[in-house]
Amino acid sequence: MKLTCIKTDKRNKQHVNLMPLETFMERVLEDNYFEDVDALRTFVRYAESWSIFERMHRLAVIYPSAVMKPNQEGNLVAQQFNGLFTLTISPLKDEEEAEAVKQMTAILPCTMLSLLGSSGRSLKVIVRACRPDGSLPQTEEEMEVFCKQAYPILCGLYEPLVTMAQTADSLQVAPAVRGEGLPLWMTGFRMTVDQHPYYHAEATPLRIPDGISMQEKGKVTPDDSQENASGAVIQNTKDLISLLDRRYAFRMNMVMGYVEYRPKEKWHFGWRPVDERVQNGLAMEARLAGLNVWDKDVSRYLHSNLVRAYNPVEEYLWGLYRKWDGHDYIADLARRVPTRNPHWEEWFRIWFLGMVAQWLGKSRRYGNSIVPLLISKQGYNKSTFCKSLIPTDMQWGYNDSLVLSERKSVLQAMSQFLLINLDEFNQISPKVQEGFLKNLVQLASVKVKRPYGKHVEEFPRLASFIATANVTDILSDPTGSRRFIGIELTGPIDMSQPINYNQLYAQAMALIDQNEPYWMDDRQTLEVMESNRQFKRSTPEEMFFEECFMIPEHEGEGQYMTTAAIFAAVKKKGGSAIRTGNIRIFGQFLSNIENIKRRRTRVGTEYLVIPTPKS
Repeated sequence: MKLTCIKTDKRNKQHVNLMPLETFMERVLEDNYFEDVDALRTFVRYAESWSIFERMHRLAVIYPSAVMKPNQEGNLVAQQFNGLFTLTISPLKDEEEAEAVKQMTAILPCTMLSLLGSSGRSLKVIVRACRPDGSLPQTEEEMEVFCKQAYPILCGLYEPLVTMAQTADSLQVAPAVRGEGLPLWMTGFRMTVDQHPYYHAEATPLRIPDGISMQEKGKVTPDDSQENASGAVIQNTKDLISLLDRRYAFRMNMVMGYVEYRPKEKWHFGWRPVDERVQNGLAMEARLAGLNVWDKDVSRYLHSNLVRAYNPVEEYLWGLYRKWDGHDYIADLARRVPTRNPHWEEWFRIWFLGMVAQWLGKSRRYGNSIVPLLISKQGYNKSTFCKSLIPTDMQWGYNDSLVLSERKSVLQAMSQFLLINLDEFNQISPKVQEGFLKNLVQLASVKVKRPYGKHVEEFPRLASFIATANVTDILSDPTGSRRFIGIELTGPIDMSQPINYNQLYAQAMALIDQNEPYWMDDRQTLEVMESNRQFKRSTPEEMFFEECFMIPEHEGEGQYMTTAAIFAAVKKKGGSAIRTGNIRIFGQFLSNIENIKRRRTRVGTEYLVIPTPKS
């Protein structure tokens, strides 16, 4: 089956293409139009009229009903009727409500496709229908008559499903918008994006009786077999949903991964997770009310798209969009940390924007891979400062008790928490620093198996990292030190004044929207690595090397020695303090020494050193 796709270029010239249904679905899923559709949906959030959206012309118009081609005069004519009808359900409050209504449309067997419209405020439902004998009209005149018969039936059929949605009073079902003066069979919609559409290629065509006009909308029903089957499902589901929604409000916390509930008559009760005990109680309430339902019916409803999706992070951040007053609150926050490092404000700004971008899902290829490391003696408010970076209402997203040895818990925490504080960083072993942690901080997504899950799933990373330490010699990996921003405090962090969280995060949203970088460039990375030299943790081998040898400035000084010879001298000097016999690791240390000269020989690499008299 092929759909007609018409795109208008900047010169107002139309380009007509025939697109197989499978290709259309691939484009919907693969986001070929992602930037334009995403920009439109962002624009709609704040504009009273989105018809003036500047990129609108970039979105092609899809006509599912018929295969069309231009004739010699350039007018579109129908070549074949597909028996597909497009309905629009609008106005939807948000994309979450669209998902709920989408699930309801999937109940009817004639629904072939249900997906979010390009604006994010409507649902496009494509329905299959045919004549009573299973045939389809052939001429444009027959197609127009058939559309006038079919659309009122389809609208009347889908309206009961829409009324079951939470805000159903404001929703309307109507044929999709068509151009002025165009026939009904040229009903279409703008190209859109939906990563979770409902698609049933083998949908059963609804048989449309003859003799119905557009003025008789809603008076005709489908044949008895379809009416009885769908009616029973609708009534059984409607009674359960009606009972639960009268008594409770539900929402799916997309960050924590569970459904929350709140009694409608006890708003002060607050939102609480729906655990097994609560779910069983809901099922008992339905049974005691005389409904013939089972535990699985309640579970299916609660864990379906009919329950409003709720993302506390996105709701908070988008609520601050375009509300920044222009003052630099991020710099104010950075200045609370007393340090002699001249780059601290610049580095903190990059990290803070990276944290917010991580919450928004901006870092799709790489995670926020830099970690501020606050170093001082105890009592300098380091942990208090870290915790205060998260707004009060989102403190659930702060974690300072992560055990790195429990790798599954760590990965799961990265998809559920906002900020993870690696408190007492100096207690993390060099092996963990150079291995697991080094890889962890740069992940963009995590793969874990949820409790009672049947397979490993991939989740977007949400958390960024910050760390605290009480000693200065803590970084053990010379190649991984660029991921940490070591900052030694010269005094306690000022926590005497409250933080204006709304303006702080409104500024971050504004700067990200202005494409300010939230990652470090090569220059900044080199500055971080140079600054971190003072916090490097030395091994016994490295310390005894400095006692045994000096690095000459000129070629004529000193002598070339092999790695083995140098290591033997160090081991002799260190005695039992040298616990490793791994020359390869020692060779890596030698190769990373700044300004050391080396040469390749038949016995291996030799290094130019000056043995000290005491060695």
